[in-house]
Amino acid sequence: MSLFEKSGQSVGDNSSAIQVTGDAYFGNTTTEVMAICQLMVKSEMASLREDAFALVDSRAQEFGHQIAEKLSKDVDEKLRAKLADPDIQYTLNQAVVQVARKGFDAKSELLKELIVTKIENDQEDQSILIDQALDTTSRLTTNDIKFLAFVYFLRSINKMVGSINITELAEKKSTHFSLPNISLEENYMIHRSMYAVYETDYIKFLGEHFTLKRLNQQLLEIKGVFFSDKIYNINYLELLSKRTGYDTLTSDASFYEAFPATKLVLDSFGISTLTELDSLVINPVGMIIAENYLKAHGYIS
Repeated sequence: MSLFEKSGQSVGDNSSAIQVTGDAYFGNTTTEVMAICQLMVKSEMASLREDAFALVDSRAQEFGHQIAEKLSKDVDEKLRAKLADPDIQYTLNQAVVQVARKGFDAKSELLKELIVTKIENDQEDQSILIDQALDTTSRLTTNDIKFLAFVYFLRSINKMVGSINITELAEKKSTHFSLPNISLEENYMIHRSMYAVYETDYIKFLGEHFTLKRLNQQLLEIKGVFFSDKIYNINYLELLSKRTGYDTLTSDASFYEAFPATKLVLDSFGISTLTELDSLVINPVGMIIAENYLKAHGYIS
């Protein structure tokens, strides 16, 4: 039986009442999501001592409130329908129990973002990938997730000015008539700062560099976020040369000299060569985790 059942009770303010098994009624999105989270914890952790249960119950309420606040107000009816879906309830259950046990941290922010993405998604294939990402996240350390975000940043993040993709402009050695103040050289300087100065972008999603730790690459492959037998077609020397206008990036040494902040991050993660970095190819599950982590930190929207 689904956790939620339509009750037939009428309520005001254009909202529809939903009955939770156990005769509790809720009339808006926030309370409905919070109710699910509380019931999940009650089901999974009812045997805890009173003080411990009070803590996990408060975490569940707060987590539900945060999820509801992130959901667009204009999908309210769609959301109510999805809340009755056992698939969504199971997803919430997995995340809520983890947050209730571990508390709020970088992973709880990621879990929240993944749940919102799943609720707002209508594509079956994408929903399956999100389920896999939610399951995989429980096995990843915060350091693992930050490394995924770092690779995603290098490979997939493009700088935008309004609706204009200036990363593409830099790669094509071009300018745009609507951006008269951004010459090609100025564009190159913007991208050089991205990779050379830690405070420009890296600090926003990696935190202080001294918090980063050496990766266990073999374990990361086992956790299922990398392809084990692939390499990127465009290596990092070529990729960042095109974006920054450097014609002199012909070796690891020249790359490190041009981009000291990127070298600092690589050293912190224990990546000794660019060839090694080229071999760490994120699979679709890793991509979803990285993208939603960056969303959770407000770096992308």
